[in-house]
Amino acid sequence: MEVLYDSPALAVSYDPAQQCLYVEWRGKHTAASARSGGEQVLACLRQQPCHKMLNDNTQVTSDWEPAARWVGGEYYQRLAELQMQYVAWVCATNWSARKSMETAMHFVTEPTVVLFDDVASAYTWLAQQGRQ
Repeated sequence: MEVLYDSPALAVSYDPAQQCLYVEWRGKHTAASARSGGEQVLACLRQQPCHKMLNDNTQVTSDWEPAARWVGGEYYQRLAELQMQYVAWVCATNWSARKSMETAMHFVTEPTVVLFDDVASAYTWLAQQGRQ
């Protein structure tokens, strides 16, 4: 894995073997940190273009409901504009964080996003996408 960005709240790496971004959100997030983190992910995607992303929320410990519409609508649309095609979104175990994620999903129209409860299943699904 090639680390593209790392902070206490967010880490973004590129997996050259699977040609995908691995995005790990950590700790407490607010609407502001969800937006700034999303902008950072978009910057990393511009730096390392690819078509697949594993979005790991297992370590998120708070809700970010006020940003759910932006995340599900604008952020995911911007990912698609940067040629992102498949996102494996690993759900938070924290109930309020998971509720925010489920709200965001109501606004996603593209790319293809599938929810998972564990990283291993998400990684397996992501590895199968784009193969003919």
